[in-house]
Order: sequence, then structure tokens, then C-alpha cells
Amino acid sequence: MAGKGRGVAAFTFNIEALGIGRGSMPEARVGPSPLFPITDFKPVPLKVGEDEDYMLALKQEMRGTMQRLPHNIKPRSKKAAVFHLFVLLSTEVSEQMLHTSNLKLLSIFQDLEKKNDKNPDKSDDETEKKAGNEDEEEEIEEEEYEEDIEEENDYIDSYFDNGEDFAAESDDNMDGEATY
Repeated sequence: MAGKGRGVAAFTFNIEALGIGRGSMPEARVGPSPLFPITDFKPVPLKVGEDEDYMLALKQEMRGTMQRLPHNIKPRSKKAAVFHLFVLLSTEVSEQMLHTSNLKLLSIFQDLEKKNDKNPDKSDDETEKKAGNEDEEEEIEEEEYEEDIEEENDYIDSYFDNGEDFAAESDDNMDGEATY
């Protein structure tokens, strides 16, 4: 017979037959388990003497030499890399930059001298007016170039149809047939 929900829930088998009684269940944990097992015995104290000190010094020296060998490479610190770049930039690159900037200035001066040699009689006002005319000529040339591109293009008005001329008749006179 099945239980009707009254009273204490009953198991379908006997728990005591398994060997579990009321006091044999483990207690609830309150905190984390210890990292290391509890030792029943304390370790023996280290021997103190010249021989042990010598062995300890040898061990530390061997560890240090192993760390200095090429197979144990430590990454360089970022500060050292930044300092190295700073030193590099402050010496070689800055000198090269100075030389290139001097060359640029010399080339600019030479260009100005050539321009002055070509037109020694003209004043600055006349050269500005001529530059203004050149700007106007450039604008005209750009407009002509754009018109040439439009004429060469096949997709101007002949291809694009906005649908104004399609179906000149009104929509009321439709026969109900589909138009594809």
C-alpha cells in the first residue's frame, strides 16, 4: 500500500539493514577542509653544523648557476626595453631626423631661388593674381572632366526609368490581368 502523505515519510527498504543508524551520519561541514593532513608527529629539527652549512651553500650556488644557464631565459622587463628605445632614439634616430630636416629645408630654399630666378621683375601681387587664375582654370577643367565621365557612362538617363511614362492609362481601366 502506498502512503497517503500523512506522518513521516517512510523508506521502502530498511536503512538499519545497511548499517546506517541515527548517530552514524557524518556531521555537516562548517568551513573548508585543511590544505594538508594533520601530522601526528612533528618533523625532526635540522642538524646545525659546518657540514650542513656547506651543503646548504653548495645547493644555493647550484640553483643560482642553473638559473643563469642559457636554457633558463627570463623575460626582459618592460622598463629596460623602454629605456633602450629611449637611448636609441636620443642618439642615432634624432641625428638622422636632424639631417633629413636640414635636407628638406635646403630643397625648399633651392626651389624658392629657382622661382625667383624665373620671374625677377614680377611683384608678389602679380604672382598671386596669376595663382588665382590658375585655380579658376583648374575648376573649369574639373567640371569638363566630370561631364566627359557622364557622357561615357551608359547608365545615365537611357537605363534608369523612374516609371512616369509607364502605363499612361489610369489604374481604373485595368482588366484584372497580371502585368509582368
